[in-house]
Amino acid sequence: MLTKLIYVLIGIFAVYSQALGQAKKVTPANDPPGQLFRHAPMPKATRTVVIPLGDIQFAFDTENLRPHTVWRGKLDLYGAQYAHAKRPFISQPNGKLLFENPPSLPWRLAKPEPKFNSTSPGIEGRFLSTSTEGNTVTLRYKLLQYDHPPVEVSITLEATADGFTRTIDLSPCNRSLWFLANRFPVGNYHDFRLDTEDQSISSRMILSQLDYKELNITEAGAESTFDKSTINTEANLHWVHIPSHNKPVTFQVMNSFPALNIPEVENEKRLQLGNIGTTQFGPRPGKQPPHYFVESLRLDKDWELLVTGMDWLENGRLAVCTWPGDVFLLSGVTSGDDVRVRRLLSGLNEPMGLLVRDDKLYVSQKPELTEISFDDKKGSVALRRVSADWGYSGHYNAFSYGPVADRNNRFVLANAGHSGRWDMKFMGWGIRQGVGGTMTGIGSGFREPNGIGTFGQNRDIFVTDNQGHWTAVCELNHLRPGQYFGRPSATPDPQKLYKGRDNFTPPAVWFPYTLAKSVSGMAEITNDKFGPYKGQLIVGDFQNALLTRVFLEKVDGEYQGVVFPFLRGFRSGVNRLSFGPDGNLYVGGLQRTWACIAPDPASLERVSFNGNTPFSIAKVEAKPDGFLLTFTKPAKPSAANPDNFDVSQFRYAYQPGYGSPRYNFQGEKNSQTGLHVKSAALSSDRKSVRLVVDGLKEEHVTEFNCYDIFDNEGNEPWHILFHYTMNRIPRS
Repeated sequence: MLTKLIYVLIGIFAVYSQALGQAKKVTPANDPPGQLFRHAPMPKATRTVVIPLGDIQFAFDTENLRPHTVWRGKLDLYGAQYAHAKRPFISQPNGKLLFENPPSLPWRLAKPEPKFNSTSPGIEGRFLSTSTEGNTVTLRYKLLQYDHPPVEVSITLEATADGFTRTIDLSPCNRSLWFLANRFPVGNYHDFRLDTEDQSISSRMILSQLDYKELNITEAGAESTFDKSTINTEANLHWVHIPSHNKPVTFQVMNSFPALNIPEVENEKRLQLGNIGTTQFGPRPGKQPPHYFVESLRLDKDWELLVTGMDWLENGRLAVCTWPGDVFLLSGVTSGDDVRVRRLLSGLNEPMGLLVRDDKLYVSQKPELTEISFDDKKGSVALRRVSADWGYSGHYNAFSYGPVADRNNRFVLANAGHSGRWDMKFMGWGIRQGVGGTMTGIGSGFREPNGIGTFGQNRDIFVTDNQGHWTAVCELNHLRPGQYFGRPSATPDPQKLYKGRDNFTPPAVWFPYTLAKSVSGMAEITNDKFGPYKGQLIVGDFQNALLTRVFLEKVDGEYQGVVFPFLRGFRSGVNRLSFGPDGNLYVGGLQRTWACIAPDPASLERVSFNGNTPFSIAKVEAKPDGFLLTFTKPAKPSAANPDNFDVSQFRYAYQPGYGSPRYNFQGEKNSQTGLHVKSAALSSDRKSVRLVVDGLKEEHVTEFNCYDIFDNEGNEPWHILFHYTMNRIPRS
């Protein structure tokens, strides 16, 4: 009891400290030396990749395929994962501006005119990938020409003593191309050089009149509409002309800039990629649960292993992505030996899930679904954009959860709708991979779907959601086409519905707020290694740092079911779950900015069944006049007493306000209606009891409290309080 009180006080203090901190100026984070890239929203483009080149920062807009901002200095990282505060969340350049390029594709088919044309007639671009080998970063994209073959472009960036070099490779192109390398203000001279073995490639500086509008990405705009700045000025534009060519060509653009005296940070640690240490699992401090054994992996605080995704490679390594944007590979996790920790990469934009397919990693960053392939021997990593077919405002809450693979092996994601904008496509939606990087909507109405998984032989998709506006308490939803789960969502839902609807699709399971306050990841128990619950789901809760157990059944073709408490006391807020090849459950946790009642900022724990089968209620099934409760062991005959079962029902209100209290049959708040248990019949093997209950109502949650029920050894059920979501009463 004292330990729980301490955890609660820690949580209260953390929330209070956060409130105080947000009243003050937020201190940004900065990436350490050795960082190769960073995905982050910036004032000129939300989908930005920043590449450090010595003390120069090269910010690349992956939508317009241009360097939108290049400066000498630091990238100030804002957001809950970096600065421990929700606002501000748009990362900022900090230093001396070197150049900015206009917000348009930097390629033209026609010779540029002095009056700058901000469009690229006849040509469009599509970003492909970011890759690293050693300390070198390469960006790749494709130019699509109408009625002509596409052109592959790669840009490799390297720092020089006084600037940087872009090595640009082009695949064959049967038309002449012009490439805008730099835009410099008139009178602001910087050295620009072109180097190529192909003498037909040339450069030209054109004094140009600019007249265009540039988006201003701001915190306020992320929740409403982005303002635009009108740019009307003269500038020197440096163009490179590439004539038509029937084989690949290469040229280099070299920029040199005056030095800027930037003070070095004393004893600043470099980012270490590759093998960074070894560690071990050890018994979790404190009392162990009676039927399971919990071990914690000792974590170095510098790793910041705030787990947001986990899956297993074929060689047994555990791949982990983290909230600050790293991907780790852990070896020896299931062998009982030392666990070897390797940092594969750093610099993703808040990935919220990871899936392994054919030894490639697929992660859901805020702005895109990314495929990660790597070569251990070369030390190379490639990040290929699979899809970015949804709106991304840069908001701190614009998370994309997943991916999971459906029964046809297509990727499925769930996007947060909380603090969204109607014009931000697919926010609040469950979406499925289509053709050529497109996504198709499945169902909408999600607020904060911090858990997505598959269930059963048909790989049905389930999504958890968190309490808030329009969401009474936490939910487990069966994602299926055409359904609306309650929270107003972005286009393609009609704009007229963004203020709310009268009806919604109820969840398969409601999680009472007294049990779970912020449900998270899930994992299906697919064998008997984890105890007597095969075919059920384990669902995490972040705020209470616990696990719940869910049994699902179908009534009239739709899922509904019961939630039980399972295990408590995890070292950090439970966020992601994964069963390993050893049959054990691995629980990844974190807490930062949002507090939980656990003591540690990050955790990775292993839960194994100790062989001591609990006496518990394994499942609850609805019947036309009551329920069938099934035990894991035979119960004593005294279980056949209706007075041993306290059954009541309540409902939640569907409303735009934050959450909902319980309502009884008479509509009284914070109340529930007790029901009469008419009879309790024990089966011949004493492993189930059939309850007949008077007055049951559909679209209500049924609460059970069980008393004076024992197995043959005199043990009470492991958990005696549980809740069944009765959307429908079976007809037969």
